[in-house]
Amino acid sequence: MFESGIGPGARSDRFGTWSLISFLLLFLPFSSFLFPIGFGLLEWIPLLACALTTLGALGCGLVGVFIRDQRRPAFHGLLKAAVPTVVGVSVFLFILALSSLNIE
Repeated sequence: MFESGIGPGARSDRFGTWSLISFLLLFLPFSSFLFPIGFGLLEWIPLLACALTTLGALGCGLVGVFIRDQRRPAFHGLLKAAVPTVVGVSVFLFILALSSLNIE
């Protein structure tokens, strides 16, 4: 993944692909049959991989947008990482909103 000659746009595209794949692994239907109560180890691994590859795709993509030869793959990587980013931020904001409610 980090061989010489690969720019940040190409890295963003690769990270975006793995971000989307690991995001889809979070919603596999058989994972609920393996661990029906809460998150098991097999469900934390794709969650951590999704978070790290999404951050990698966003970071490399934002750098690659400003390099002329890397713009197209950088945009592809940013678009692939958009879905996990939007879902992750919306879940975070939902949990934040629920934690600030005063229910007595």
